[in-house]
Amino acid sequence: MSEQYIKINNKNKSKKIIFTDAPIKQRPTKDGYYLVSRAFVKPGVTNPKTQLHVKRGDTVMVISGKDKGKTGKILAAFPKKGKVIVEGMNIIKKHKKSRGLGQAGEIIEKEAPIFVSKVMFYDTNKKKPTRIGYKILKDGKKVRVSKVSGEQID
Repeated sequence: MSEQYIKINNKNKSKKIIFTDAPIKQRPTKDGYYLVSRAFVKPGVTNPKTQLHVKRGDTVMVISGKDKGKTGKILAAFPKKGKVIVEGMNIIKKHKKSRGLGQAGEIIEKEAPIFVSKVMFYDTNKKKPTRIGYKILKDGKKVRVSKVSGEQID
């Protein structure tokens, strides 16, 4: 068993972690320490990166919600949250208070993030929403491929 100190639950207190090779069958806390099985820890990995099936600049169609059936371009992607901002979709109204004598209050309309599971890549050639596949070219480069048309996206 080896020991290591790390931060847990966004608190500034350091907790002691004990790594063990045996599988853990009970609650992971023991005498104020956290027991972590080595089977769940990959060496060199601190925070695995989440991936989305779409990226900024892609044209997508909203497949559920109040904007169902509309298409738009992705303005921003947030992989850790699993959300994207699509141009002209999920419009919210934000009330801005007046600041000082010269400025009046106003209502600002802007796009809010929506879950990436509610959007689907839109194939502009076939005019249909499609799933995305991946293909490795002969030179070793990995590219995205449209499942409807079979054409390369990137």
